[in-house]
Amino acid sequence: SQGESPKSNKVNLNKATQSELETLPGIGPAKSQLILEYREQNGSFKTIEDIMSISGFGEKTFEKLKDLITVQ
Repeated sequence: SQGESPKSNKVNLNKATQSELETLPGIGPAKSQLILEYREQNGSFKTIEDIMSISGFGEKTFEKLKDLITVQ
């Protein structure tokens, strides 16, 4: 059926709840809260790279997450 593409299992940074964000590797309560706060202050993530503008999310974290997250 439509929408059954592999993309559908990615976590959407703009829509995910805190518990959904915490399913990502290395993302616990503190970091998921930072993502939610970023969304409140800045609106939607435009690209997945935007996550690196949050304190504590560097390139190593991004490398682990980039195939698991989307902003669509």
